[in-house]
Amino acid sequence: MMPVDMSANHREPLRFAVHHAFPIVSETLEALVRAIQPGAVSSDPTKATLIIATLAEIDRLDLAPDTRVAILIDHADRRPVQEARSRGAVAALPLDLTAEHLRAALEAVMAGRGWWPAVAAADPDAAMSSTRRLDALSGQQFKVLDLMSRGRLNKQIAYDLGISEGTVKSHVSSILRKLGVERRTQAIATFITAQDGGARMLPRPVLGTAGAAHLSRATHAAR
Repeated sequence: MMPVDMSANHREPLRFAVHHAFPIVSETLEALVRAIQPGAVSSDPTKATLIIATLAEIDRLDLAPDTRVAILIDHADRRPVQEARSRGAVAALPLDLTAEHLRAALEAVMAGRGWWPAVAAADPDAAMSSTRRLDALSGQQFKVLDLMSRGRLNKQIAYDLGISEGTVKSHVSSILRKLGVERRTQAIATFITAQDGGARMLPRPVLGTAGAAHLSRATHAAR
């Protein structure tokens, strides 16, 4: 009689818990986790091996010492990322990530790896220089750059702003020229550095309709 390897059949399913002040966020993230890993079980936090929650929610939970924690943050800003690291989290997940990036981040965390968003290093002089360069941008160009920093593609930016993709490309070219850079990534780095230094910033929704839409698209993308 041939020996049977029972390890795959008896592998424990992922037990996870998602906690966020907005139920729609928790429900959507739970659906995304199950879409990525069928068989994953939503569990009581005390029994979960992976907790996905905000810093505020984590403080209210009684976690086991070996529980892996992924912190939900609004944006990829330095302060919440550093705080998540200081709490021993394995990841910081910005809720304004694109669907593709959110799925990739969750896949990494669920596979036992860490995931951290890129944030600019603190440098007041660099922030001031970046702020001055941003002042040269028009209001529409500033909006385009803000959306670029969130990982939006030209086609998505065009849809968000109600303009043509050609107009977006023209704005991007002007942004690169005015900032004195050659690549989108450099423009985004300039934007993030200035943001940390207190430059004019567009208000970003704290997971209202736009944030929920990002998560909804991520759920559909995982199916």
